Amino acid sequence: MSDYSSAVQQALLFIDANLSGDLSTSSVAGLLGLSVGYLSTLFKKEMNKTLSEYVRERRMEYAAYLLCIGELQIQTVALHCGIMDVQYFSKLFKRHHGMSPTEYRAQHRNVRKL
Repeated sequence: MSDYSSAVQQALLFIDANLSGDLSTSSVAGLLGLSVGYLSTLFKKEMNKTLSEYVRERRMEYAAYLLCIGELQIQTVALHCGIMDVQYFSKLFKRHHGMSPTEYRAQHRNVRKL
């Protein structure tokens, strides 16, 4: 993390600690006291992806984790990941992981039993 500027480090820490909250670029920039344009440019330059792309990736990684560790309903997992619409969540999850949340959970269960 030391390779990143202080602003990007703070953004990364805030995002990881608040995956269920409002993580729009404007809200993160406001919290850090930065302009949206400055944070967007800096984040893209240092991370090679937009802040929105990073948030989406982290939320999908967290969703996979939640699906693997318990029996939460898919809708509950979506809410823990800051996504209110379960259909949109399922679409994002499938795009990111190549399978639906239900399929992912079933596949993980089979791996865990082996």
